[in-house]
Amino acid sequence: MLNDRERQVLARIEHHLAITDPEFIQLFRAATPRRAGVNPSLLLVLGLALMVLGSAVMAVPVAVLGMAVAAGALVVAFQRNGAAGFSPA
Repeated sequence: MLNDRERQVLARIEHHLAITDPEFIQLFRAATPRRAGVNPSLLLVLGLALMVLGSAVMAVPVAVLGMAVAAGALVVAFQRNGAAGFSPA
C-alpha cells in the first residue's frame, strides 16, 4: 500500500503526464483488461508433472499426455502474448 505522501506524488505525476502527453493517457484508458482464462504457467507445471509421473510408473500414455499439455501451455502463452518481444537470433 502507498502512504499519503506517495499517493500525492503519484497523483502529481499522473496529472503532469495527462497534461504533457494526453495521447499516452488515452492509450491506457482504451486498453482492454486482461482476459480471464487458463494460466499457461499452471498448464506447463501440470504437463511436466504428468511427464514425470508417466515416466515414474512407466505409463507411456500419461507421459505423452504430459507432453501434449506442456506443448499446449506454450501455444496458449504464445497466443496470449503474441510475438511481442520475440526476436530470432
